This record gives sequence, structure tokens and C-alpha cells, in this order.
Amino acid sequence: MNRKVKPKIKRAGRGSYIIMSLGPILALIVAVAILLLMEITQIKATYSLNDSGFESPYVLFDKVYLLDNLTTSDFQELQDMSIRNSKLFTTKTWQVRENARLNNKYSFLAIILDNKIVYTGDSVVYDKLYQTIREQSDGLASKNAMYYGKDAKNYLIKKIGFVTPKGKRGSACIVTRTDVTLPHIVMFTIMLVALLIIVTILVVVAFVGYNYYFILRPIRQLQTAVMNIRKGELSEGLEIVRESEFSDLYQEFEDMRIELKESIEERNKVDSFTKEVIGNITHDLKTPLTAITGYSEGILDGVASTPDRLEKYIKTIHSKSVDMALLVDELSYFTKIYQKEESFNYSKENVQRFYSDCVSDLSLDMETRDIQLIYQSFIDGDIIVKIDRDKIKRVINNIVGNALKYMDSDNGIIRFRITKEGDKVVMAIRDNGRGIEQEELPYIFERFYRTDSSRNSKTGGSGLGLAIAKKIIDEHGGEIWAESEFGKGTTVLFSVPIINEDREGEN
Repeated sequence: MNRKVKPKIKRAGRGSYIIMSLGPILALIVAVAILLLMEITQIKATYSLNDSGFESPYVLFDKVYLLDNLTTSDFQELQDMSIRNSKLFTTKTWQVRENARLNNKYSFLAIILDNKIVYTGDSVVYDKLYQTIREQSDGLASKNAMYYGKDAKNYLIKKIGFVTPKGKRGSACIVTRTDVTLPHIVMFTIMLVALLIIVTILVVVAFVGYNYYFILRPIRQLQTAVMNIRKGELSEGLEIVRESEFSDLYQEFEDMRIELKESIEERNKVDSFTKEVIGNITHDLKTPLTAITGYSEGILDGVASTPDRLEKYIKTIHSKSVDMALLVDELSYFTKIYQKEESFNYSKENVQRFYSDCVSDLSLDMETRDIQLIYQSFIDGDIIVKIDRDKIKRVINNIVGNALKYMDSDNGIIRFRITKEGDKVVMAIRDNGRGIEQEELPYIFERFYRTDSSRNSKTGGSGLGLAIAKKIIDEHGGEIWAESEFGKGTTVLFSVPIINEDREGEN
């Protein structure tokens, strides 16, 4: 049993460990991958990124890169204006409108003309950056010169030089703050934490459910089953969960329970049988012992004062002693055959010849009793059966003996009829005795059973004859049953299997 059960229990523990350790990691990886794909799609649209510019997922967290792309189109427009229509750079209406658009992109507009600030969208911030921007302005010799860079104060500066129609030199700047927290990063972080919590909860639930269904529940069921066995309750079995890691252990335990139940039932049967035997021995021996004691005391007391009476007393004592010996022998034989201590010696017999010999052996005794025997055979003469000769003879003698006990007719007749039914030979033994009531018929093959009328009758008997016959026929693989009509007689039938000689030769 251990070879079957231990590996599965180990696998159960290993499975729990894998779920607990690798489950959250795999689930989180999948969740993050899905979240990244969603964020990448959104960011591409928000920051005007194309597939070629989106080199890796790390771009999600590169603020400078994203903010730079956010104002790329605006800076390109400034470049176009510096070539085609530089006059707009000095137009107040355009400056305000352009700055308002840049404010939505964490940026503002600054216009420098002849090294003087003529417009700034954020004067406070610009004052801090003025020196940096002005230093870079000296390098803008031509109207298409451009500065692009990031200063030490977390600002991204894009500057393009231009020349007005009147010949004045200037520069237009897009200044972007890089110390801002982008909304998508906040949302991504929130979603990531939420996913982590959800995944953790799901994994914990799965882990707890797995352990409960496949480990804790089977263990509790086994514990309950053990407690039931301790209480002696063996009728309720375990529901074997085929998908459980404990299914083999369940099966072994269930087999053990069934074997233990059968063992206890068998022991109870033996105990019941023993008590029954003792009770019936006491009852059946009491009558002859009482008679023997009474007649013995009569002899000792001188009641049998004449030779004839003395002979009668002695014959009665002898008769009762013989009855006791037969009763003890029958009880001993039944005990042996019931406990399977009696061996069977099987041999192949011609059924026609064997049954004919059995009836012939009975004929002399029946003749002395003035009983007519009628033997009829309706089978072929070459049918072979495998039987224990002595025990089948005992079956026939027990059936005939039982018939003689209850035969009230002065003109007694016992009929033997042999037929073939399928793969069995059936012998029917019919008498013309008193018969058996229909309500008693199903019980006549039970040990110690005797009808009410017979128990108090002078016939006596142990009530084991037909029970012994049934046990012997069962051991031969046959059947025994009875048919009766009260007041007209009883027919007892039994069958034994026919041997297939060809099949026997092959085996």
C-alpha cells in the first residue's frame, strides 16, 4: 500500500508548493504583459509614437523621451514658420494661442528678439532658465540654427533661430518641465498594484481550495472513517474521489473496511452458529437422555420386574442411545462441512449408472418398510458428471430419510425421476407424504429448521438433513429446491453440472 500512496502524497505537497511559489509569479507576469500591451497602445496614441520609435517597454518610464515626442510636432511647426512666415513669432495673438496649446503638454513658449525677452508663457520659470537659453542664443548665427538639450534643472529646451522680415534676429523656445508625473505612469502603477492584489487573492484562494479539496477534505474524511471503525460502525463506506491525490489510499482503506466488516460478520455468524448448535444439541439430546435416564431408573428401582419388561426397557435404552449417536454424528458432520473442514473427493461418474446404483442400494431397506420405489430416467446413458460419490449418496439418503419421517400413508411411494435441463442433470425425489405448508417451504433447507408439527412428533430428528444436502449441492455448483402441496406430498429436486468432455480435454 505504501508504494502506491506515498508518491501521490508527495506529489500533493509538491503541487501545493508549486502553486504557492510559481503561481503568483506566472500570474503576475501574464497580468503585467497584458497591462503593458494596453498601456503601449494608449501611449502610442497620446505621445504620437510609431513602431519604429517605440524601441522597448522601458519607454513607458522615460519621461524625457515621451515629453520630447509630445512637442515634436509643435517644434516642427516652429521650424516651418522660421522659414516661411517668421513675422508670426512677433505677433501677440499667435504667441498667446501657441502658449495655450503648449500648456497642455507641460510646456510654455518663450520668444527672444535682439537678446531681449519679448514673450514668455511662464516668467518665473523662464527667469531661472534665461541665462542658459541666452548663452545658447549666441550660437544661432543663421536663422535655421537650433539648440536641443536638457539643463540641470529638469527642463527640456528646444530653440529655433529666426530672422524677421525687418532683419532682426531672434529665437523661439519650447520649454518643457521634466519633473512632472505623467498620468499614465500613475495609472499604470495603480493598475499594477491592483493586479498584484487581485492575483495574490486568486492564488491564495486557489491554494486554499486546492489544499482543502485534495488534502484537508480527504484527511478529514479518513479521520471520520477511522472514528467510525473505532466505534464499530463499518456499514458506511468512503466516497472515493478519483481525482484526489488520496484516491489509492481511499481504495486501500475501503478494502480494509470491507475485509474487516466481512471478518466481523463471519465471526458473528460463527458465534451465532455456535450458540445455535449448542442450543439445538441441548434440546435434541434432552429427549433421548430423559428417556434413557427414566428407563435406567426403572430398571434400578425394580420396575422392570419381568423378563419381557426388562427386555423392553433395555431395547428402548439401546434405541435412544443409537438415536443420540446418529444425532451427534449428524451435528458433527454439519459443523465440519459448514466450517469447510470436510474435504471433497471428486471423480467423473456416469450419472445414469450412479443414480441407478443409489436407488438399488435403497430398495432393500424400502422393501422392509413396505415402501414402493419407482425409478425413471429420461437422459442419455453417456452423460458424465464430476461429483463426490459418498456425499451425493448422503444427499439422496437425507432427502429419502426426511420423506420417510413425514410419510403418514400406509401405501408409501417414493419416485425418482432424472432429467436433463440445459447443462445440468436434475434428480427429483417425490413422496406421497403429508406435504409442507407453502409458508414453511422456503425455510426447510435452513439448519435446525423443522415444521411445528414435526418438532413435537415422534419422528424427532436434528433438522440438519436438508441443510447438509443444500451445503453439499452448493459445493458441487448445483441447486436444490422443493415443491410441495400440503396433504399430497413433497418433491425435492437437485441439480449437478454436466462435464463437457471436449472442454475438459483441452484444459
